[in-house]
Amino acid sequence: MNAQPSFYKERLYPLVFMFIVTFLCILLTAGLYLLTQERASANELSFTRRAVLQAGGVPFENTTLGIEQAFNEKISVEEGYYTTQGPEGIRYIIPLQGPGLWGTIAIMVGMEEDLRTFSGLAIVSQNETPGLGARIEESWFTSQFSGKKAPFTMVEEGTASLDNEVDAITGATRTSEYFLNLTNRAADDAKLIIRGE
Repeated sequence: MNAQPSFYKERLYPLVFMFIVTFLCILLTAGLYLLTQERASANELSFTRRAVLQAGGVPFENTTLGIEQAFNEKISVEEGYYTTQGPEGIRYIIPLQGPGLWGTIAIMVGMEEDLRTFSGLAIVSQNETPGLGARIEESWFTSQFSGKKAPFTMVEEGTASLDNEVDAITGATRTSEYFLNLTNRAADDAKLIIRGE
């Protein structure tokens, strides 16, 4: 005679087993998050400070200690922006963010006292396509803004020759357009943030 599986074996045991496994996975994930939260926050702060130094044209040793030392010695934190003393006078560094193709692009823009000439630019975060739009992080792309005045015009990669021209990224037209819009906002945003104009 075949015995029918009981209700508890057939229905309740699998539910209890799934509940226990799910609870243990959540507990493990939460524990890992809490254990690494302080370190992740410190890394994020160091990354942001490195971007401020790069945008301001401040030389630094690319180690956690070197970043902290240069930031503490050379950067002044103001309300909503940063300042540093450059060869031509005060440089202002402002945080900006705007839409990209796949998410928000956050940058630091360094500007000379005229609030139109870029002293530098650094990417804080982006979610663009690796190998295409993510090339905005490459030094050839970010360094081309130094010494140029906004508003900018994007031209085909490798052809920028005028003071207001910057090279677009081949194969990343939309990301290049979003980045152009973001950098062209910088002068107006800087005047608003720093001078209240």
